[in-house]
Amino acid sequence: MRQASLVFRGVVLLVLFSPALLPAQGSKLLEVRSADVLNVRYVGNQEVRELIGNVHIVQTSPVEVVKIWCDSALRYMAVNKLELYGRVRIVRDSVTLLAPEAVYFGNEQRSEMKHGVRLLKGSMVLTASFGEYFTEQKRARFMDDVRVVDASSLTTANTLLFFEGEEKSIALGNVRVINTENHLTVYGDSLVNFDRLNYAVVSGHPRMVQVDTASEGRIDTLVVVSEVMESFRDSLQQFIARGNVAMARTDFSARCGEAIYRMEQDRMILRERPVVWHEGNQVSGDSIVVTLLEKRLHSVYVKGRAMAVSMADSTTARRFDQLTGREIVMQFAGNKLERIEAERNAVSMYYLFEEHVPNGANRSSGDRIVIEFDEGKTDRIRIVGGVEGRYFPEPMIEGREMLYNLDGFRWISNRPKRERLEIVSADH
Repeated sequence: MRQASLVFRGVVLLVLFSPALLPAQGSKLLEVRSADVLNVRYVGNQEVRELIGNVHIVQTSPVEVVKIWCDSALRYMAVNKLELYGRVRIVRDSVTLLAPEAVYFGNEQRSEMKHGVRLLKGSMVLTASFGEYFTEQKRARFMDDVRVVDASSLTTANTLLFFEGEEKSIALGNVRVINTENHLTVYGDSLVNFDRLNYAVVSGHPRMVQVDTASEGRIDTLVVVSEVMESFRDSLQQFIARGNVAMARTDFSARCGEAIYRMEQDRMILRERPVVWHEGNQVSGDSIVVTLLEKRLHSVYVKGRAMAVSMADSTTARRFDQLTGREIVMQFAGNKLERIEAERNAVSMYYLFEEHVPNGANRSSGDRIVIEFDEGKTDRIRIVGGVEGRYFPEPMIEGREMLYNLDGFRWISNRPKRERLEIVSADH
């Protein structure tokens, strides 16, 4: 009796797989290419075919071919649906889906994986707890513990929407992108990535964290927060932060409306009312370029209405040393300020002290003013071209310091702190 049953099953399989009975090219019917065992039963009025062992099914349409492999399957004939079990593999062109179980809806050409899924495409590997793939539309949705790994980055999120035709993906909820090449991590509420354009945008409390290791082994961390962040994966590896930008490292901090970070050049371009702080010094202007050398602060170049300000003495809160010009350049060595140069219409206002006792102020101007520092303290001031100067005695300025500030003076107290930026952004 058992032998007759096996013969019967073999005959049924032969009939079912006969070329004359295969679905016509372009239909959405499912074609069974192989299975070790076929059982046919009815649930109500619906015919259900059980396929067991080395199951291989193909669906061909005018657009593409979908290939399916699994250990066993239930095929619901009336609704053109498959329930797939055990080592499920679904392949369409360059995309492969792997799962322990799946449901494939033939009429919709849709795969649904509720117990974990892995998607492979080129060097990219995506994993999630839930996945839904629309084969004909070339789009997918993945949810819960989503992880995407490629050659240089790891992305995690709550949800990922994948649009293969547009080469576009959208990550939502607790987004984190780790770039292993640049030691850079970006956080945000959402990320939209365009592979074809090598461009991505992060919104919803974005935060960038980059850990740098200097040549002597010193580790420093840059933290940047803003309203929107953009990444351009071009030859300059540009990273742009827009809207209420705040950034901080151990050696400097800054605020501006827009910041462009060119990672290959170790250079930051700050625009829209930029301000940079280093130790007790504050500089501002129309635009500022911060340059690093071997991961250390190398120079700060300020252009247009450039001004450098520092507190003259900690005991006199209203007295500020000031330097203005069309351009200002700050040079650093070993993270210490080495010199400041003001070019074109340079003006300085410096307060004098004798043994910490206020003693008036000097106001000087020239084509160029150079201030040299020794261990962070003013060592020498040189004025070149069209030199003019005036001394204001102490009785004249005492209590009237604000009247002697240079044009454009502003002292900004909300200096970003790295620890605070990390806490504020993490709260969101």
